[in-house]
Amino acid sequence: MKHIALLTGMLLALLMTGRMTAQDQSQYGETEEQQIACMEALSVYTSFKSQKNMKDAYRTWQKACEVCPIDVKESLYIDGARFIKEELKVEKERARKLVLADSLMLIYDIRMAQFPTTDRNPDNRCYVLGFKAGDFSRLFSKRTDAIYAMYKEAYECAGQEASASVLSGYYIALFEMFKTAEGKEKSAYLSDLLTDYLALQDYVDSNIKATDDERTKDGYEKARNNLDEIFVQIADCDQMVPVLEQKVADSPDDQELKKKVLRLMNRKDCSDGDFFIAVAQAVYETDPDHPSAYAIGKTLLKSGDYSGALTYFEEAINNCNDCSELETYLLRAGQVSSVLKQLTKARNYAKRVLAINPKNGQAILLEGDVIFSMSSQCDDGALGARSVYWLAADYYARAKSVDPSVSETASKKIAAAKGQYPSKEDIFQFSKKEGESFTVPCLGETTTIRIR
Repeated sequence: MKHIALLTGMLLALLMTGRMTAQDQSQYGETEEQQIACMEALSVYTSFKSQKNMKDAYRTWQKACEVCPIDVKESLYIDGARFIKEELKVEKERARKLVLADSLMLIYDIRMAQFPTTDRNPDNRCYVLGFKAGDFSRLFSKRTDAIYAMYKEAYECAGQEASASVLSGYYIALFEMFKTAEGKEKSAYLSDLLTDYLALQDYVDSNIKATDDERTKDGYEKARNNLDEIFVQIADCDQMVPVLEQKVADSPDDQELKKKVLRLMNRKDCSDGDFFIAVAQAVYETDPDHPSAYAIGKTLLKSGDYSGALTYFEEAINNCNDCSELETYLLRAGQVSSVLKQLTKARNYAKRVLAINPKNGQAILLEGDVIFSMSSQCDDGALGARSVYWLAADYYARAKSVDPSVSETASKKIAAAKGQYPSKEDIFQFSKKEGESFTVPCLGETTTIRIR
């Protein structure tokens, strides 16, 4: 191989002329002979890699591993993992696949041991452990205990800096442990599933906001969907609350735990019972934040104190600062404003919800309800008072089309609106016809004339 001979000659020339100092190449070996052999091996395999000749790159990479010091370069192990995974894709023999899989795990272990920190990644060990956990779970899918332990370590090590795959992988692994556990162990896993969900969601949300890279953002969005998909499966309020009660009882002075528990009960709408009220008050009195203000508002709402409830819902909104619960807070404040006949405020809240999530059917229904209530304000002496029902029905139909979860409610509201449509005679006296466009006078929105 001509390029190998040429490289050897160049290296010898550089060494002899002193242009490469001993310090420059001490990483390649203790002796001049070792240094030349290592640099030559590195050059050969990287040359094959640049040509995308992975078969020969893998073969010559193995030679570099033999002749180079174990801590020569982190890239040696980054490349090695890539080569081994390429081999695994095409290997058919089960025995060799197992050898390759074990070799891949060893590569990760060496990389973590030799390069626990780097200039680029101060927590490089945590970063690499996430990759190891992902590959381990794919290659050894039945070893659920080991998968869980590895993901748990990676998650706890990286914390908020954890990748989307680690956040999602850890929660999936925890769920798998929960499914096969029994008795007290199952309850313990359920408790972790409940409380870790909120921390994981917080990490996902903060990472989505922190990146402009669409690929990275998409990864965290998928992780969020995975978390939600598992969360809705694990427990209803009757199962969840006793677990949370015990967790708080075990750590009565842990304020951060109470905050997580309260947010969890808010999210699952487990607001019945003394435990919810007690946790809400404990959090609000010590450190009033948006989840506790929202929780207090919900307790007042259940007692029929709509004005008091709205005050706390609005406090939650003001303290939210673009938190993940903002959509929920805005919707609840809008619904209560509607009950209190504060129609302009109610509609503004609905529009803010839709700015966040245009497919929130509840918010579209709320807008329809506000419009439905405006007949007296839209009475221009002609068809204005009746036109609000056409427009309200338009909103109800839109809600039904974008959000199947409100379909039944929307259908009932459409039927109620139709009951208020004018008769054929009513529109005739104003020289109007069914099917014509009509602009609602007090709102400036166009709808279609319909009759009972």
